[in-house]
Amino acid sequence: MGVTQRDIADALKISVVTVNRAMNGAGYVSKRLRERILNHAKAVHYVPHKASQVLVRNKVRRIALFSSALPHYFWNDIRTGVSIAAEQIQGFHYEVVYHAITERKSGLYLRKLREEIDAGILAVGVVNQWIFDMKAIFATIERAGLPYVTLNVDAPESRRLCYIGPDYRAGGRLAAEYIGKALACRKSPRVLVVTSQDKEPADASAPDINLLRYEGFRDLMRERFPSVRLDTGALTMDIRSREAPDQIREVLRSYQRKADAVYFIPAFNAQFTDAFERVGPRGALVVLNDLDASAGQFLTRNALAAVIYQNPVLQGYYAVKVLENLLESGHPPDVRQIHLTHSLLLNENKDLNRNHYLFTGMLE
Repeated sequence: MGVTQRDIADALKISVVTVNRAMNGAGYVSKRLRERILNHAKAVHYVPHKASQVLVRNKVRRIALFSSALPHYFWNDIRTGVSIAAEQIQGFHYEVVYHAITERKSGLYLRKLREEIDAGILAVGVVNQWIFDMKAIFATIERAGLPYVTLNVDAPESRRLCYIGPDYRAGGRLAAEYIGKALACRKSPRVLVVTSQDKEPADASAPDINLLRYEGFRDLMRERFPSVRLDTGALTMDIRSREAPDQIREVLRSYQRKADAVYFIPAFNAQFTDAFERVGPRGALVVLNDLDASAGQFLTRNALAAVIYQNPVLQGYYAVKVLENLLESGHPPDVRQIHLTHSLLLNENKDLNRNHYLFTGMLE
C-alpha cells in the first residue's frame, strides 16, 4: 500500500486536514507549511488517489463560529448576520454553524470545538472573551492547523488572520463627544459613568470591553471637555448576576441630584432603564451601549438620548464572508483589522439597523 495523507501528517506532526488542504488547494495553509508538505510528499513518492480527489472537490466546506450566549439580544443579532452570509454561500458547497456557548463553560466550548475539528471544519471564527479559557481554545485551533479570525473582541497577540468588529475605545469616545457637546451650555456639568468588572475572569489576558469603553470616554472628556466633572459608579458582577438590579439602583440613588448625564456601559440595559425610571437623576441625559428592546422603547419615549451602536449583524456577516474568501483564494485577508464604525442612534434614526433584518427576510 502506498503512502497516505495520514502518513504525511504523522511524519510532519500536523493534522490530516492541513495536509488535505495543502494537497487539494481547498483551504488556507501558510506558504511555508504548504511547501514543506508538498516537498515531503514528493520525497516519499506520495501518489494522490484520483477518486478521493473528486470527493474532496465535491465535499461540503464547513465553517464554525463560536461566542458566548449572553446577552441574548446581541448574539441573536450576530447569528442573524451569520445566517445572511451562510444563505449566500450555501449554493457553493458551504455549511456554516454557529455555537453560542454558556458563560464560563470552557469545557463545553472545547468539546464542541474538538467535535467540529473531528468533523472536518476548514476555518473558525471566535470571540476573544475573558469568561472562557481562551489560551486553551486558541491552542486547540492552532494545533489543528486551522485558519481563524476573531470577531467582536480581538486577540491581536494570537495567530488570528484578521479581526472583524468595533474599536471599543472609539465607541467610548463617541459617547463622550455627544455628551460633552450636549452639556456645553451648562455650568460645571457632572457626568456619571457606570461601568462593571467581572469578579473572577476565566482568562485575565482577554480584553475587558467595558474598561476599553470607559478609557475612551474618560480620555476624550479630559482632552475636549475638561470642565466636565466625571464620577464613576462601578458594578462588581458578571452578566449572569442576579445582583444587577440592586447594584444599579444603589449607584443611581447615590447620584439622584448630582448628575447632568449618565453613560451606562454594561450590558444590563433592561435592568438600567427600569432602575433609572425609579431612582435615576431627573432630567439627566442618558446614553447606553447596544440596541435591545428596552433601549428602543426608551428612545421612542425620549427618555434616552442616544445609543452607541456597534452593528452586530454586520460583524456576523463579515466574519463568514472573510472566512469564505480565505478558503476560496487560499490567501489571508489583506488587512489585519476590519473595524466597524460605531453609529450614534437617536430616536429619529433608531430604525436604521432594521435594514439588515429586512434583507434577511428577502433571503428566506
